[in-house]
Amino acid sequence: MKKVLVVSAAMGEGHNATGRALDDAVKRLWPGATVDWLDTLDVMGAGVGPLFRWIYVSNVQRTPWLYEFFYRSLWRYRWFAAASKRFVGAWCGRLLARKIRELEPDLVLSTYPLGSAGLDWMRRHHRLDAPTGAWVSDFAPHPFWVYGNLDLNLVMHEQAVPPALKCVPEAKVAVSAPPVRATFRPGDRVSARRHLGLPVDAFIALVSCGSLGFGDVEDAAKELLSSHPDVVPVVVCGRNEPLQRRLRPLAEAEPRLRLLGWTDQMAAYTIASDVVVTNAGGATGLEALACGRPVLMHRPIAAHGRANAELMAEAGLAIVCDTDGELGDAVRELIAKPERWKAMAEAATRHCDSTGALEDGLRALAGITPAAAPTA
Repeated sequence: MKKVLVVSAAMGEGHNATGRALDDAVKRLWPGATVDWLDTLDVMGAGVGPLFRWIYVSNVQRTPWLYEFFYRSLWRYRWFAAASKRFVGAWCGRLLARKIRELEPDLVLSTYPLGSAGLDWMRRHHRLDAPTGAWVSDFAPHPFWVYGNLDLNLVMHEQAVPPALKCVPEAKVAVSAPPVRATFRPGDRVSARRHLGLPVDAFIALVSCGSLGFGDVEDAAKELLSSHPDVVPVVVCGRNEPLQRRLRPLAEAEPRLRLLGWTDQMAAYTIASDVVVTNAGGATGLEALACGRPVLMHRPIAAHGRANAELMAEAGLAIVCDTDGELGDAVRELIAKPERWKAMAEAATRHCDSTGALEDGLRALAGITPAAAPTA
């Protein structure tokens, strides 16, 4: 019976969502397999998780310039990226090694960059024999995502391969199917809308900015409402209750606006939508692509959000809406020119079809004889 370990982290829901998709795929591929989980931040010590989440939220919401500076420095100064990764890898790797020694997995799957750093350290110090892969759930890899001593670094699109190799030229990089749960797939929009009580003939714009509801969600909702009378915005606030409270008066005044908190029906809402409006390009963007839905990147958050938006746009899978009015312009264009919408939807579907199944990446990883760690 195969034993698989998922190394993730509760930093929002994206990394765990990727882990759940891999968990499902493992059990489809190897019925009877056991899947254990380790939360990287919990392993790193008491209080590390809350501290890192506070730093991340504060940087994105209050000091995006600082977050952008750190992100650009990782790219600009190779020594800085290497030193940062080695420091985190040594911290995390020593602690992960104790847990992994107890679990004795046959396969290790990482969905979180700091966890991958720890696994890379373990491999370099001959403490990790099982085949090990990292699923890069950001559309655009950055230096903290990619590691030369892991057996596979799996990116989300062919256009993500060059930046991954720029991060670490010796890394082994492959393209994965989007790591999303099987419910995220092309489906019947009309049936989904009827199931959810949404108008069948409207232009549905699903606004989802992750479980934390980051960014200019209120402005997105207002701009969508004013863009076209056929537009029905469906705003998912996730666990951001203050955001939901702020939007409630607008929803009461404008019945077209549908307001949701946390929901377990994201797949149905994505299938029901015409477009998905988001700002980071992580799990939400991948779920949209898996359902064949165009993505509108509204005022992307700093650093990785901006990089994801630019690479998705280059791949023909997203429209970037940076300034006031651009989101409304994009929606009006897609309504007026359905061939543009169709081309983007077909590009998403074609990409997902070309990558095969998530199980293919697992088979490839399981068939690898782990690379020997460097001796120096």
